[in-house]
Amino acid sequence: MDKLRAIKFFCRAVETKSFTSAANALDVPQSVLSKTIAALETDLQFTLFNRSTRRLALTEAGAAYYDRCRRIMVDLEEAEVLGRKGAVQPTGTLHVGIHPVFQISLCRRMGEFLASNPGVNVELAHTNSPAALLEQGLDVVLRVGTIADSSFVARPLGSTHIFTCASPRYLDLRGRPKHPQDLNGHRAIVPGYRHNDTYAKWTFTKGNQREIVTMPVAVVLREGVGLAVTAIAGVGFVQLYDIAARPFVDDGELEPILQDWSCGHQPVYAIVPGRRSMPAKVRVFIEFARSLVVAHDNSANRAQAQM
Repeated sequence: MDKLRAIKFFCRAVETKSFTSAANALDVPQSVLSKTIAALETDLQFTLFNRSTRRLALTEAGAAYYDRCRRIMVDLEEAEVLGRKGAVQPTGTLHVGIHPVFQISLCRRMGEFLASNPGVNVELAHTNSPAALLEQGLDVVLRVGTIADSSFVARPLGSTHIFTCASPRYLDLRGRPKHPQDLNGHRAIVPGYRHNDTYAKWTFTKGNQREIVTMPVAVVLREGVGLAVTAIAGVGFVQLYDIAARPFVDDGELEPILQDWSCGHQPVYAIVPGRRSMPAKVRVFIEFARSLVVAHDNSANRAQAQM
């Protein structure tokens, strides 16, 4: 028995005070409606109606059951309306997981996103793991790097390039490297765990040329969020994805070096659960994130082309 369908039949019979009227309103044969309600009574193990040839009256148990069922049906109707509205118009709380490289660029333009989507509010969490969609109940994860788990849907947003940077003040004092090997004698700021290795190995390529530079590590930041701030303080050189570096470069707080050399790049994806339909709030956010990635990707390409 489809219990929700049976409850719907029962509520309509109560409201129309007639099996015949309820069947007409629901566009089903009266015999189907009668059998469905009888099956519901059997399942409940109490009588819903006192039936006579002239009138249909609820039993005391039936009246109490109807009060609860009507609330359920009203809630269900409201949920369906909100669901249809959310599928067309961006509304509700958007739970987003972001790689730390997005923090500054995304937050600086968050007002723009919210102004365009006034029915949406946003909660951000640091993660690069697609599994967080299920573990933390996120709607979307902005991921840097490839994804192997096919149970999620990965929507490509572009790519992000790696910049080697330092503060202008540091470069004024220590000089601006013209070749990767000029980094010898300087110290690095790196993300991750130091373990037993106190040196960073950075690889630079240009055409067929390949240079590997080994630099002593000055600071390790396990979360990676404070890399730019530490470099701005004049500690040494840092390698940052352009999405993370660009706001500080534009503000004159960091200066990229060796831009005619490539330090690599990674794809950027918006990861969503494997759903057939996507809520409007997620759809508009993915397009917003795509505009961020494309803008930084184009900037990086233009900078390299000018070298």
